[in-house]
Parts: sequence; structure tokens; C-alpha cells
Amino acid sequence: MPGTIKWMLAVLLLGGVLGLTGFAHGAQGPDRTVNTWINLIEQAKFLALPTGFLKEIDPDFVTVTFEDLRTYAAEYHPEDHRMILNLRLSFNRAGGALMDLDRMTHHDVSLLYHELLHAYLDYLFNGPGPEALSPRANRVLAFAREQMRCHYRFVRINPIRQRRDMTEIRFLSEEDAWEVLNETWAVFIGWQIWTKLEQQVNGIGPWTEPLIDAWVSLLSRANTSGELLGYYEPDDPEERRVARKRFIAPSNGLTPEGAELLLAVVLEEPDAVVDKGGLVIKATNDTAVQALSCD
Repeated sequence: MPGTIKWMLAVLLLGGVLGLTGFAHGAQGPDRTVNTWINLIEQAKFLALPTGFLKEIDPDFVTVTFEDLRTYAAEYHPEDHRMILNLRLSFNRAGGALMDLDRMTHHDVSLLYHELLHAYLDYLFNGPGPEALSPRANRVLAFAREQMRCHYRFVRINPIRQRRDMTEIRFLSEEDAWEVLNETWAVFIGWQIWTKLEQQVNGIGPWTEPLIDAWVSLLSRANTSGELLGYYEPDDPEERRVARKRFIAPSNGLTPEGAELLLAVVLEEPDAVVDKGGLVIKATNDTAVQALSCD
């Protein structure tokens, strides 16, 4: 009982600090920005959420604002490193600070992590450079560049999302390939955060064999159904008139190697989960149509 009270007081204290120094509308000075990021990381740590990739990001790199978004629940704009979250994710829906993580729904926490993954990739590609990154971050950057060179650039798309057997071939611009990589990986990160929080007691606690088996079934179903497929918004204005979003066909979806990397480096899952994840993605990827060769 005393341990439970101590834990609750710690979370409440951190929540109060984040409410006071949380993500603000505009620039609040470097000290406040740094404190905000530290508080976010501390809250995530207490809730057993992954924090290592967040520590890579310079707190001054990303600006987070809140808006009454109509089309999307959240947006990330790499051109000015700006994350826009829906007002409902702010403290008292006032748009001044991020809501305490332990008061968010599991869906909203997963949404936040989806956007944080965008910020992480933006920092890896457009931040201070590889020499300032950790070996783990450079591993992610190198793999992402290799995936963009072919797997997410010379692709098949589903012009009609519901018709996954109907595909068209595209050679994407570097910007569109970067967006496909971003969305595919962020969808997986959000899915895993939401699934783990739902499956376990708020995501806290060790993985057990029954939990892993149940998770394997959920991952298999998600990959088979197309739930984990990414998309891009075409650079070409003519194509954008036809469709605002183009969804990637299963042949160019998440790779087993990509799943393993994200599970290990970003999500900080144990080896057993990492290995199972890669095997599930490999086993459930649609092999009826092979990925296009870049050779």
C-alpha cells in the first residue's frame, strides 16, 4: 500500500509539473522547452512507455501547438519541424499544455507516439547530422535510407484502398518515399503502443508467454487486414486532384526487418517480442505480388 501511494504521488507531481510547463502555443524560451521535454520523458518512463528515442531529440528542434483540427487528429510538418495536436489532447482542452499522459485514453497515447515518431525521423534526417546521433539512432537512419532507396520508392499502390488486388506502379519522388516510410513506421508504432496498453494493465508488467501468443495473433490480424499499411499525399498536383492520399499496396508494406528494428530500438521490447514480430510480419506479408526490383 505505501508503495502504491508513493507511485501515485510521483505521477501526480509529475503531472502537475507537466501541466504548468507543458507544450505551449508559442516559443517560451529554451529553458522552458527543455523542461517540457524532460517532463514528458519522465511521465512516459513512469507509465512504462518507451523513452530512449525521445532522448535523442533536441528539445529545441520541435515546436508543438494545439489547434481545432477538422480533418486529422494530429499533423506533423517537417518543413518547420512543427507538431500540431488536436485540442482534445491539451490540458482542459485549452490548447496551452499537453494533457497528463495518465489521463489520456490508450488511443490518444498511441496517437501521440505516432506523431513523436515523425519528430524522431525528422530529427534523424534533418537534425545536426549523424555525428551527433547515438549508434542506435544511426542504425535507424541507415536502415531508413536504404528502405527509401528502393522499397518505399519503386512501389505498388492501391488506387482504391478497399481493392487490395488492384494495383498501379509508381516511382515516387524522394519526398513521397520519405512520407511513405514515415507513415508506415508511425502507424506501426501507434498500433504497438495502443495494443500493449490494451493488452496489459496499462502497458505495465512483464511479457508472459500467453501475452506474447495473444499479441502474435493481434499482429498477424493487423498485418493481414492492411491495418499497418502506409500512405503518401502526392507531390504531383494533377494526381492530388484525383486522390488526396495514395495507400501503399501490401507488397511495399512494413518489412520484417523494419518491424524488428522498430520493436528493438524505438519501442524497447525484449528480444522474444522482437524476434516474434519479425517472424509474424514475414509470415503474413502478402506474397501474391512481389515487391518490385530496383536492380
